[in-house]
Amino acid sequence: MAAPPRKMIEDEEEFLKDLAAFHEKRGTPFDREGKVSGRPISLYRLYRMVMEKGGYDALSAERMKWRTLVKEFGFGKTHEAVMTFQLKTVYYKNLAAYEIATYWGEEPPPREILEDLSAKGGDLRTRTLENYPVPVNRAALELAMTDTGGTEAESGEEDVQMTPKAEKTEPEEQGSASRYPTRQLRQDPKRTQLFQLDTAPTRVRNVRATDSPSAPPPPQQPYTHTSNDPRSSTFDWFDKYEPRQPVALTLRQVITPGNDSMFYARKAHAKAMAAPRPSFEPQQYLKSHIPTGMNGPNIYLRCLYGLRSGVQEEQDFALHHLVKVSYERGDKYKFEGFPFLAESLLEKALEITQLICGVKWEVSYEEDEEGQTLNTLNAAFGTSNLLERIQAVTPKVVDKDLESAEFSERLEKLKEAVLVLRNMVILEENAVFLSKFPLFKDFLAIALSLPHQPRIVEYKQSVLEVTEQVTRYWEMKPKDPLYMSLLPYLESDDRSMIISALRSINRIGLEMADAHRLTDVPLSTVERLFSFTLLDDIELLENSLDFLYEYTAIPENNTELLSNAFHLLPNIISRLTTLLLYQSITHEENVVAKPSPRMASIPATIPIIPPEVHAHLLQFVEPERSSRWLRCCFEESLMDDITQIAIWQAYQGKFAQNNPVPAADFIKNVSNTFVSAQAQVINGPTPRFIIKGIKPRRILVDLQGRPLFKCLWDMSRPDMQDPSGRVNPRNLCPVWHTRRETLWNHIMTDHLRIEKKPEGRFVPQPGQTWICRWTHCGRKSAITKSSEIGPHMRMHIPQAASDQSKIIHELAQDSKDPDPVQMKHEWHYTAMDQTNHPCGIPWMSVMILRNLARFANKHGQPFEREGVRLNEKLFGAHKYGLFHVLSVSRTLRDYVNDLLRMIEEGQKDEKRGVKREHDHEDEHED
Repeated sequence: MAAPPRKMIEDEEEFLKDLAAFHEKRGTPFDREGKVSGRPISLYRLYRMVMEKGGYDALSAERMKWRTLVKEFGFGKTHEAVMTFQLKTVYYKNLAAYEIATYWGEEPPPREILEDLSAKGGDLRTRTLENYPVPVNRAALELAMTDTGGTEAESGEEDVQMTPKAEKTEPEEQGSASRYPTRQLRQDPKRTQLFQLDTAPTRVRNVRATDSPSAPPPPQQPYTHTSNDPRSSTFDWFDKYEPRQPVALTLRQVITPGNDSMFYARKAHAKAMAAPRPSFEPQQYLKSHIPTGMNGPNIYLRCLYGLRSGVQEEQDFALHHLVKVSYERGDKYKFEGFPFLAESLLEKALEITQLICGVKWEVSYEEDEEGQTLNTLNAAFGTSNLLERIQAVTPKVVDKDLESAEFSERLEKLKEAVLVLRNMVILEENAVFLSKFPLFKDFLAIALSLPHQPRIVEYKQSVLEVTEQVTRYWEMKPKDPLYMSLLPYLESDDRSMIISALRSINRIGLEMADAHRLTDVPLSTVERLFSFTLLDDIELLENSLDFLYEYTAIPENNTELLSNAFHLLPNIISRLTTLLLYQSITHEENVVAKPSPRMASIPATIPIIPPEVHAHLLQFVEPERSSRWLRCCFEESLMDDITQIAIWQAYQGKFAQNNPVPAADFIKNVSNTFVSAQAQVINGPTPRFIIKGIKPRRILVDLQGRPLFKCLWDMSRPDMQDPSGRVNPRNLCPVWHTRRETLWNHIMTDHLRIEKKPEGRFVPQPGQTWICRWTHCGRKSAITKSSEIGPHMRMHIPQAASDQSKIIHELAQDSKDPDPVQMKHEWHYTAMDQTNHPCGIPWMSVMILRNLARFANKHGQPFEREGVRLNEKLFGAHKYGLFHVLSVSRTLRDYVNDLLRMIEEGQKDEKRGVKREHDHEDEHED
């Protein structure tokens, strides 16, 4: 048996080493660098490209497929066919056998029918010595044929070897290798011999009698020398001896088993070819007399009529092919296209009772059941009292371990019949078609009522899978035979049977208007399903919760459960609370724990331009002067506004002596200067005329847009200062300066009252003290030395005016609001469907809890003890867990919130949801 296939080696060097070792073990030559048209190619890359396309056989099976690899290696279209065959040959010689052995895990063909032959053709994996003839020469074939006259047992002698054919040993004259020298190519001269063109004619011209006579050649004088004549007595035999030319000896190797590994294979092949072939069957001679065009029915009709024929061989043929057809063409193979196919399959599958129990069920389509035997099924309207009939006609069966070959073969065919039904009902149209057959429902009940035997487990499993697909189309009344046949499977030890039975019961009546009521469920079964919720089996857990959801939605079931097994509900509620976050995805987010306090900024006043800027503005004429003044003192702000009178008075007060522009023109000029500025009237008891879209600048700028220095001297009275140290911007000195020196002179002269001499020196009064009122100055004591006051004030004034912007905005409370206090919170997201609705195990758990809470609110009074409500008994110990889920679950928080409200308020209305109808979850009320 061939070794199992290995994975493809990723490293190229390791791949080449493994390939070389393979060829060394196989005994075949290996070219590490395959060449195509003189260019080396990577064997590793070639191998990966071929395997990505399915291997050597897959590429060879399609026309022109190898040429795509030539293009990928960058070869041009010139001589593309030749390069394609060279590339295929490189793979054929070096990688074909390696592919079969290492990738497919099969034994490659011998080298005599692989590497030793041309790369023509394909199907290497199926090539053997028996189906692929080995091209041998005639001599080897004759040699093999001579050895087939008798067996080795008859003659103990060794194989007789034939003498090779004698070859011509005489050297041929150079230039004439045969009778027709003109038909041969010239001989290749030696490398050390210069080529000389043979100018002599190759054909001898025949002289005819009619030709004119040519001049006779001049007569040659005979020359004789006695010393060269061997007959002369003076002839020197020793000096004149010339050795005979060596005769070329041609040897041919004798074929023996020692030097030819294919000796016996060729011998066997020749023997097989010479053996007489069996004569044709008589039917083969009738083919020529059968007219063409009679192809017969297709495979679908052949299977249908074979199944209906009642002939065992035809039925076996039909079932064998129907299994394959229903699996491969299940999306198009429909019952409605083949009449009587469903009935035939059902009647065939019903034979299981005759095989296992010895009871044959008869099928009748008559309406009247009177006079019919117990083993008769009403296929037209359904069989009444089916469970009683099954119990009456089914004898006690003894499970036999030993089975006959006929029994096993027949059972296998019945399994195929029900497997065909299983494959076909996967298609919804087939499931709807079969659900309308009363015989089909009776068949499911009978098949599920079969005795529990290991030999029919596969049969019953297929029946359960069929039941899963069709119960959604049936309304089942209490004590329905099929429903009662499914309940015992919930006590099974087979996981697959439990899951299939749960699905079949959960899907009953899903496509119907009325929901199915789960009744007659034993408490032992319910307790077993409760225990399934403790398992870490998603499939079993989800189907068990689905069943319990439908079970707890019926008040009678909850009453029975509380009356006979009260201890089960508190335990299941604890488990359901844990499952609310089952397999949830956690995501950490920042949540605002405390909002940041928002402080209102102090409105800015219209700044006063310094004398230097005022003198510069006087150089311009109106309206350019007013526009430049506006740009120095104001800025755009869409949400702010200023009254027209305030801005006009500020401009009028500064340029009253310099022929200012009229008020109306000034207001229009404001809109021309700022794009966002609009003159508006605010209606009210007192109309307000404002300009919307501008506000005064916090920091005054000059005509070039550079910020100016502001004096931050606090001019308020010492007794009126804020005890907290805060400074009101309105109490600051409003003077602006263009230079640092002028601001220092302003402080020394106007605020500290130090006299300045004409030569520019400051002379303080004797005994004078100074208190620094500069904003945010940390010195509280008075300055007594005049030598300290000047440097101290220079320390407050920054080198650049832009360094004052931060403190100016802080004083006006224009700084950015502090970030709110945040904390990290972990959210849980559970499963959701395509419509973003909760689904899966967590959603089923909260729905079961809501069913129990509804029941406790409406029907829990009989179970109250000592004034404690049933809701408190059931959910009292789990409120903390429910509140935790409410705080962390983004998916189920609305449902958990409703659950907690029902627990706390004890609402009396019982809202029951339609099964798995999310949009109408609380639509029906009892």
